[in-house]
Amino acid sequence: MGEWNRSTSKMTLDEIRPEHWNAIQEHFEAYNLRLDLSDYLMCIETISSKKKKKLFSGGIPNQTIQIAIITPKWLIVGSQGDKPDSLGVLSIQLKDAIAKDYKDDPGYKLIPDTGVNVTGIYTGRVGMHGSSQISSFIALGEEPVAGEFKEILFKTIANAKK
Repeated sequence: MGEWNRSTSKMTLDEIRPEHWNAIQEHFEAYNLRLDLSDYLMCIETISSKKKKKLFSGGIPNQTIQIAIITPKWLIVGSQGDKPDSLGVLSIQLKDAIAKDYKDDPGYKLIPDTGVNVTGIYTGRVGMHGSSQISSFIALGEEPVAGEFKEILFKTIANAKK
């Protein structure tokens, strides 16, 4: 589907790649977040590979690796492209998040893909681009675990808003 081959797998926190785990820890330290991940609900890794390289693709990576961790109150996402220094981490309190299946997005008709758009106030991102809210795309494969991730994310966001 779309321009990417995506594969999503469920994992434990112990299985997170060391470079991603270090980036998550650095993110927590940079924003003074004291998050206890021992109560995490789900952790996934999605590997996305570009189906074919386009002539004018510019800085678009050929492969990305994305980690997503859901806790009862937070979503933490780490993404890395081809270059070692391209790893970045975002976090958002679920009480401030709105998640929508990408297939329900108007852009899906133009660029079919699988994943979730999560909009809200991300840690350290308030005021970027003149807005307090930004959107982030969590890429997902078509495996059953991707559906499980979406279901848990939607349900946990609803519970966090109660």
